[in-house]
Amino acid sequence: MADFEATTEQHPAITASTPSASREGTFEPSQRVVEAGGSDLATETQWLLQQRLKAASLVLVVGFGLFLARSFVLYKFESLAVFFYGVLLALLIVCTAALHSRWQPTLRQLHILEQSLFALIIILFMAAQYVLMLRAVHLADPARLARSVKICTLWMVAFMFTYAIFIPNPWKRAARLIIPMALAPMIVPWILGAFHPELYQVAIHAASLENMSEDGLFLILGAFTAIFGTHTINTLRIEAYRARLLSQYRLGRKLGGGGMGEVYLAEHQLLKRPCAIKLIRSDLVGNQRIFARFEREVRATAQLSHWNTIEIFDYGRNDNGAFYYVMEYLPGLSLAQLIERYGPMPAARVIYLLRQACAALHEAHESGLVHRDIKPANLMAAYRGGLHDVAKLLDFGLVKTLSEDTTAPHLSREGTVAGSPLYMAPEQIMHTSEPDRRTDIYGLGAVAYFMLTGRPPFLGESPMEVMIAHVRDDVLPPSRVQSDVPSDLEAVVLRCLAKNPADRYPNTPSLAEALEECADKAKWSARKAALWWQSHPDDPRQKPAAEPPPRDDSPTPATVLVAENSEPAPVERFM
Repeated sequence: MADFEATTEQHPAITASTPSASREGTFEPSQRVVEAGGSDLATETQWLLQQRLKAASLVLVVGFGLFLARSFVLYKFESLAVFFYGVLLALLIVCTAALHSRWQPTLRQLHILEQSLFALIIILFMAAQYVLMLRAVHLADPARLARSVKICTLWMVAFMFTYAIFIPNPWKRAARLIIPMALAPMIVPWILGAFHPELYQVAIHAASLENMSEDGLFLILGAFTAIFGTHTINTLRIEAYRARLLSQYRLGRKLGGGGMGEVYLAEHQLLKRPCAIKLIRSDLVGNQRIFARFEREVRATAQLSHWNTIEIFDYGRNDNGAFYYVMEYLPGLSLAQLIERYGPMPAARVIYLLRQACAALHEAHESGLVHRDIKPANLMAAYRGGLHDVAKLLDFGLVKTLSEDTTAPHLSREGTVAGSPLYMAPEQIMHTSEPDRRTDIYGLGAVAYFMLTGRPPFLGESPMEVMIAHVRDDVLPPSRVQSDVPSDLEAVVLRCLAKNPADRYPNTPSLAEALEECADKAKWSARKAALWWQSHPDDPRQKPAAEPPPRDDSPTPATVLVAENSEPAPVERFM
């Protein structure tokens, strides 16, 4: 079914142990604040790379110009060096002139120019070394032979440092050129021997253990230093961007994200308090519909003060005009991660967590808000206030007011279905009625089903098939999937999953009351939660907030706007 446009974030990314839900290459805010090489740094990197290439080409022009003058004074036109330096100087002058002209290259063109320029320099020096070695072999001059390798070695070390200092690159990209520079002087003797078999033994003498050990150490140490230097300079550059972004916050590593923005671990500079910052992606800054949804999400969440709802600390716009908001950092795991790692939960723990979720939703509903995206990824089992298994409700990106304001802009396109297909209520799919409290109760029922059985209520090969099942098919009782599900809790879950909203619990207090009456209610407590976490490696108390979260590639169901009459999405996203 769907052209999928992600609209809300995989907020387990806010946790201390969270899956990476972001696309390759990190996010793209106009404030340019993440890893180098990501498209978010494209504009700044384009300008910086152009300036650095100008500077590097000027330095090389001056350097080779001096060597050309020296060779000309000493040898006139009789030396190969005059021709060699002349060719290099002409190449660099052309490059310098192009960079100082009115030409406005793209970032891709600048990268091609950078790589081509240094690759040609490597090739020309290898050619020069080849000719010098060939002459030395014919003259039977071993000292001259070794000297030709030494000269090329020194030049390559100089080029490695020049590249590392001038060209802004992540270390992996830099290594693609620095490593060939380091290998070049060692490869040429073998090339000479391959093209001139009769000179093979003489040529390889220049690459003997004695000669290679010294030159090789220079090249290895030079390459390592250049790559490490590139990484250090690039890291400092990124930290400078981050510091400029939000002066009162120091951003750490990216935790995750989704359709509208990305979430970063951060620390308030003065309070030294860990937090999570969500930033809108730069390519969406001009999209008023997405921007309004982002703003609505933070304003809606900021209205809520319940202990079981994620807390908003700050909200604003940076110097580049991009919005961000700051929320509490939640050590722990999402329900999606808990089930993925440890399997279905016992009934008592399900009741314990769901009752807290009901309390959080009750405040939202009383404030006139319907969440519309209740799913395991949006509910946390967090460690807060010295307590484990504190349920936290996240991500109000699809929140809707119970009394629709006809003057407000429409934030979802006509003909779309907003929500997560695996946990979506029938009325969300069919538009048979406006979403209300009972829509979120259906979502809680679907989450409870997942917690008890380890799978959502309905499975399918495509989102269309899953959504049709929500509307049409009877749900398989959870006890048929997991035999130890108690009958009283099963009855509560099945009532939540009723197709007709009128057949569900009318509100979250009535659902919480039904959970309270289940026989297993007293079998889980804060103390038992603490003992459980202490016996598992994901205990958030053992992980300081500043520690980067481990990568978790386990799939989580996406929240989407599903456009009608569109093609099916990949099956693997829907179990």
